[in-house]
Amino acid sequence: MSRYLLKIAGKTTGPHSVAALQEMASVRAFDETAEVATELSEDWKPVRDIPELQALLFPARKTLTFKDKAFEKLPPETNEPVSVHEILHANLVAEAKNAPAFLPRSNYRNRRRSDFLLCIVLCDLIGAAIWWYLPRNHDTTVILLAAGGIINFGLYWLFYQIMDRY
Repeated sequence: MSRYLLKIAGKTTGPHSVAALQEMASVRAFDETAEVATELSEDWKPVRDIPELQALLFPARKTLTFKDKAFEKLPPETNEPVSVHEILHANLVAEAKNAPAFLPRSNYRNRRRSDFLLCIVLCDLIGAAIWWYLPRNHDTTVILLAAGGIINFGLYWLFYQIMDRY
């Protein structure tokens, strides 16, 4: 088994076995441009010029690739994009025909009104508590009343406009 001398940055070390060179290369003590020579000769060559030594010290890295996948085209009738409203309308039509599109609706009591009133009361109580602890002047009163109105309108919009569509 050959032993090699190694020249890194002008300093010569060795002789090293191939296993020792592999360990040094694995911790990046030198790269492919470092010069090596066999123990008995003084013929210095870069590691990249000795293919068998380069293959042992710096094996080719594996490249990760995706497997080739054949993609099928959509049928011609589905090339057009479908909007959410069209899907919802199709679900409503299927429900009306007594053939649910996905899952049958469970028979539960609609709690929207009670949930809406509960949210309004809680938000108004929080606003009143904030008004109670802040210094009472016209500015804070106007700001809190405006914020309360915006929050109440926002809750109405959420419960009765947005939730009605879905």
